[in-house]
Amino acid sequence: MTTIPADYFDGVRWHQRWEVAPGVFTPGCNPVPRVCGNVGLPADLTGKRVLDVGAWNGCFSFECERRGAAEVVAVSLEDPEETGFERLHRLLNSRVRYVRGSAYALSPDELGTFDVILFFGVLYHLRYPLLAIDRLRGVCRGEVGEVFIETHVCERDYRLRGPLAWLGRTRLFSRLLGATPLWRQYRAYELHPQDASNWFGPNSAAVREAFASAGFDCEFVHLLEDRASFRAKVQPEPPERVLSQTYEAYPDNRRLVGLEHLGATAEPRCHR
Repeated sequence: MTTIPADYFDGVRWHQRWEVAPGVFTPGCNPVPRVCGNVGLPADLTGKRVLDVGAWNGCFSFECERRGAAEVVAVSLEDPEETGFERLHRLLNSRVRYVRGSAYALSPDELGTFDVILFFGVLYHLRYPLLAIDRLRGVCRGEVGEVFIETHVCERDYRLRGPLAWLGRTRLFSRLLGATPLWRQYRAYELHPQDASNWFGPNSAAVREAFASAGFDCEFVHLLEDRASFRAKVQPEPPERVLSQTYEAYPDNRRLVGLEHLGATAEPRCHR
């Protein structure tokens, strides 16, 4: 690797802090090794096909390549020249493939299927989180695919409004509601004063049940303040409820959510 000049990382909004070369780090505040450790991402990804959803700067994608992944695909909405992805890609002489696209549009026809999927810092930015989870299910490989999830959660602060707002920050309140799956919807700038893109704050129970509803065995891994990590292993098929007993079971809707390749195709038994 060539010498990296002192101003190499200027002009980019870096979220991710990653050691590009010995002693040289991207200037982000989100340490890649810590996140990977919290979710339990294997140190050896040899032979794995990896998808990084919401890649942004791309540091997690490049880390997976460094861990031996056979192929890494990075999917994100942003221009890779503006996020620094292409800058790192050239510097590392990387083989990571960047696809400019949305979690809502993940398709096995276009991307294939993956052994490992990273879903870091995305869930709470989505207005349609269950649609994205269905799409993740559609690009998991067979019965071996796994999704590693890192997200904001409202586990210790439910951010209640009004005169009882203090109650949502108490330990007793968290214990009482901890087993109940809840999605706390946010107004613009309510979660972060400089970011209007946050839509929901699920608690851990909600994350687990949302992934279970799409056909994953999802386990809680780690909690640190308002961030939590999960690991979701794909199951052979989504629950019958999704495939034949709900609105999503109708053929056109199954195509929309990316489940047209899976399970029964009988007439749905939705209540009318």
